[in-house]
Amino acid sequence: MSQEGGYVSNLLSQYTTLAITPLWNNIACALLTVIYVKTMLDFTSFMREKIGCADITRKFIHVGAGCWILFWPLFDVNHWSWRLNILVPTVMSIKLFFKGAILKDPDDADVRTMSRGGSPAELLYGPLQFTLFMMWVGTQKFMTVEGAILVAGLGVGDGVAPLVGKYYGRLKYRFPLGGQKSMEGSFFGVFLGTAGGTMFFIKMLALPMLSHENVVKIAAIATIVEATSPEGFDNVVIPSLLHFCLEYQPSLLSSSTG
Repeated sequence: MSQEGGYVSNLLSQYTTLAITPLWNNIACALLTVIYVKTMLDFTSFMREKIGCADITRKFIHVGAGCWILFWPLFDVNHWSWRLNILVPTVMSIKLFFKGAILKDPDDADVRTMSRGGSPAELLYGPLQFTLFMMWVGTQKFMTVEGAILVAGLGVGDGVAPLVGKYYGRLKYRFPLGGQKSMEGSFFGVFLGTAGGTMFFIKMLALPMLSHENVVKIAAIATIVEATSPEGFDNVVIPSLLHFCLEYQPSLLSSSTG
């Protein structure tokens, strides 16, 4: 789990005579996630205006949002307020629902950067599904190996694959109900993205590293699930089936030293 006392409180006690409670430590850490996501969204909005390609900005947000779990170790788990790690996805879920279902402004900045075709209703699919997933994983799988795996599969693997497929995909295929995929996107995006993302997140969260065999198995499962998932529902199907596989076959979570 996160370090004893919380990051901000430890930092203050190390360099000053000040001390803060776990609650204030977690509030400060939650605000750091707000700053991170706000900076990312502003940057992607700038990118959208400069390059005019919604696919790139959408997937930049996709991968960047998943990296929010890198803030997890900063929270003090000795106080219930560690759950404030989901502050941003909670606010974003409300915001996306409002803009997609009620406001419906096609010129809104979030619509331009997060939708494929410029329709506000698209915010209610992939983007909203992703923020709801973040809320779930941030409360139910906080600082766990499974949490790192799920975010790697959805945030990195599924985030990188469409870009690889779009610009480098030559071998196309399609499963029933699914969208068009490419072998290049599935391997270099989903498979390698999930494998690399899993090891990166586990390392950064200081969790027990999985065996290489299990990393390969998990990446293979994520690749198959992404390839066969119904179009428009990747952000629900991928983490759900990955979670089911890890629950059904817990040996996949065995560490390299176990």
